[in-house]
Amino acid sequence: MFSESFKTDLTDNQIIPLILEVFDKLEWIVVFTDKKSIEAKRKNSFNKPTEKITVTKSNSGQIKVHSKTIDTHFWDVGRNSLRTGLFIAVFKKLATEYKASGKIIELTTEYENHTNWADYEIPPILPKPKPSKKPNLTLTLLGGILISIIIGLTVGFLTQTFVYFIGVYELIIGLVIGYLFSNILKETNYVDYSRIQIMIGGIAIGVFLISLYTQYYIIITEERLLGITFFEFIKLRVESGLMIKTLNTGPLGLILSWILQITLPFFIAQSKVAINLMSYSIEKIPEKVMEYAVYLLENNKSESEIRAELSAKGWNKKEDQDNVFEAIGSINSFQLSNRE
Repeated sequence: MFSESFKTDLTDNQIIPLILEVFDKLEWIVVFTDKKSIEAKRKNSFNKPTEKITVTKSNSGQIKVHSKTIDTHFWDVGRNSLRTGLFIAVFKKLATEYKASGKIIELTTEYENHTNWADYEIPPILPKPKPSKKPNLTLTLLGGILISIIIGLTVGFLTQTFVYFIGVYELIIGLVIGYLFSNILKETNYVDYSRIQIMIGGIAIGVFLISLYTQYYIIITEERLLGITFFEFIKLRVESGLMIKTLNTGPLGLILSWILQITLPFFIAQSKVAINLMSYSIEKIPEKVMEYAVYLLENNKSESEIRAELSAKGWNKKEDQDNVFEAIGSINSFQLSNRE
């Protein structure tokens, strides 16, 4: 990381608009802004963020530019100092040009109108809330069981028939569980996340057990070992341990691999479901309603005042109003995640 400061003779209200203009010229993606600082990320040729740049102003006209490497696969090798130097050079160049041409006033006015919602027209009416289904726990559970069976049978067959790659299978399983279960939750309108986490854990365990039983069934069928029960099969597997190429890691290695086969898909699926549920909560709210609610928030309206305003424009059900606040919370979560 690297920090560098410089001083400008721009007025206090001109600095933030020009910082945004510099980021736009450099094509750095702004991920956060407030009255004192702006954060942006720079992407490399592979469209992957490599640096996070934070620019902070003080009331005395002092500006601090801080660049931090977020691509941990490579050393800094001076990239952060180059980044801060580039920002300062472009800022000073634009400050001189825009002051001479008068564009700095135009830029500042445009920014203030945007942040103060000066051009926003309050809608006389709002789009009606989208009809929402009653949450269906039964169908959600049935969907989860079906996912466990399908993925478990598939993984068991592939593990026994082809080569098993530790970590790769778990990653794919987690992504598939997350995708399929997210769609089921969307259709059943079930959003109780604490219970959803338990169900995802149940699905991950179900996939593991069904996969293991599928392997057992294939082995006893092919080898004609019909006298061996599933529990005896498990005992033999544990006693044999886990072979990694020529290394036998023993029973402990096998048990640890089994724990990994349950926990890794669980955490991956949980993360994917959480993201999809937040996206779904935003999709449920019409754009005009979301924009109006954000406008009220930006004008320091309290929750009760926002609910009253929404109610006056047709959103009088508490459930519909709760959905609006949930969507705003999801947007904030995405913005916070984007800053990391």
